[in-house]
Amino acid sequence: MNPISNLSTNLHNGLRLAFFRKRGPENFVVGLDPFLLLLLVDLLLEIGSGYLLYWPDPEFQLYALPVYTFELACFLMAAWLTSKLVRRENAALQIGVVVYSLSPALILLQTVSRYLNGREFESWPDLGLWFERLAAVYLLILLGRALFLVCGRWRSTTAGMALVLLSAGPAGEWFADYRDFWYSPEEQEVQDGDPYARYKALDAERLMYRQPVLLEETLSRLRPARKGRVDLFYLGFASYATEDVFSIEADYIKRLFDERFGTVGHSLNLVNHLDTLEDTPLATATNLAQALKRIGRIMNPDEDVLFLYLTSHGGSDHKLAVEFWPLPLNDLSPEQLKAMLDQAGIKWRVVVVSACYSGTFVDALKGPHTLVATAAAHDRTSFGCGSESDFTYFGEAVFKQQLQSRFSLIPAFKAAAASIAERERWEKLEASRPQLWVGKPMEAHLADLEKSLTRFQCEAGRRQAQCAE
Repeated sequence: MNPISNLSTNLHNGLRLAFFRKRGPENFVVGLDPFLLLLLVDLLLEIGSGYLLYWPDPEFQLYALPVYTFELACFLMAAWLTSKLVRRENAALQIGVVVYSLSPALILLQTVSRYLNGREFESWPDLGLWFERLAAVYLLILLGRALFLVCGRWRSTTAGMALVLLSAGPAGEWFADYRDFWYSPEEQEVQDGDPYARYKALDAERLMYRQPVLLEETLSRLRPARKGRVDLFYLGFASYATEDVFSIEADYIKRLFDERFGTVGHSLNLVNHLDTLEDTPLATATNLAQALKRIGRIMNPDEDVLFLYLTSHGGSDHKLAVEFWPLPLNDLSPEQLKAMLDQAGIKWRVVVVSACYSGTFVDALKGPHTLVATAAAHDRTSFGCGSESDFTYFGEAVFKQQLQSRFSLIPAFKAAAASIAERERWEKLEASRPQLWVGKPMEAHLADLEKSLTRFQCEAGRRQAQCAE
C-alpha cells in the first residue's frame, strides 16, 4: 500500500476507535512512515483549528513550534517507557500510530471546548466548563481503550502506561506559555490567557511624562498642618504592580486613616497598578522623594507625625521591590529611604514596611524620633502576598484587627506580632518574626498623638470610652 492509503486506513480506524467501534492492532498500519504522516496531519490540524479560533484577525506565532516539539518529545519518551513496561520493542511505535490516529477527534473536541469556554451562554453559563470536563473523561476512556488495544489484554501495567502517557500532554504546558500557533492582538488577554497583555499595551512614554503633572495635582490637595494639635500625615507606597494585594491594602489603610485618624487632606497613596494609572501617581523612588519633601514643608516639624506605609515584595538583597513591568524602575533600599526622610526634614516618623526580609530596614531607619515596624526579620519571609490574597498577614493583623479599634500604635504592633506568630504556628509556617523598634522620645510623643486622635474622634461625634472622661 502507498503512504496515502496507509494514512487513510489509520485515520479511518482511529475514527472508528473514537466511536467505540471494535478495532484491533492488526487493523492499523504500524511503521515509522505512517507515524510521521499522522504527526504531520496532527500538526496541520493544530494550526488550522487555531486559525479558526482566532478568526478574523489571527497572527501566527513561532513560539508554538518549539512547544509543540517539546510536547512531542515528552510523548515519545512516555511511549518508550511504556514499551519497556510491556516488554515489547514495537509497542512504542504502535502507541504512536494508534494515539495519533485519534488526533482528528481529539483536536475537534479541544477546539469545541475552547470555543465554548470563550463565550457566554445566558441559558447555560457553565456550558463550556461542563463540556471541558466531559471531554476530559472521554479522553481518559479513549486513551485507556487505545492502550488496551496495544496490550492485547488488560493488565496492571496498562494503568501505569495510561498515567505515563497522560503526563506527557500537560508537560508542555507546565514549561511553556505559548502553545497556540495563532493569537489575536486585540483579544489576547481574554482568549490567550496572557496575564501581561494589558502591560504590553502600556504607553510607557506617556505614563512617565504624565507623572510630574499627576504627582503635583495630588500633592496640591494636601492641606497644611493645623495649629494647636498634633497632626498625623499618612503616605502609602504600594510598589508591586502585578499582584493586587498591595494596592488593595494601601487603599484600605488610607480610607481607615482618613476616617479614624483624621488624615483627610493629609494623606495620599503612591501605587503601581493598572487600575490606578489615571488618578494615582506611581510608586517610584522619585515620586516618593518628592512626596516626602512636600509633606515635610507643610507639616509642623516639631509636633506632627508621618505614618509611612510601604508594602511590596522584598528580596534577600534587602531592597523593597519597585516593579511595574515593562517600566525599568529601581528598587528601594533602606539607606535610600533614610536619606529621603532626612532630606525632607521630617522629624517624627512612623515607618512600617510589609515585605519579606524587611527587618533590615530597622537598623537603617531607627532613631530617637522614629518608630520602625516590619513584617519580618532581616532573614525571614512574611506571608499573604500573591494574586489570590486581599491582605498580607501583617497588614491584616495590624490594620484590620488592631487599628480598627485603637489609636495606640505600639500596643497594636505588639498584639499584631503575637497574632501573626499564632497564625503561623497553626499553619505550620516558619515564623516571620515581625520587628518593632521605638525611640524613647518617640514613645512619649505617640502618647500625645493618641490623645490628639481621641480628641478628634470626640469632636467628630464618634463614641469613644475616653470621651466620657
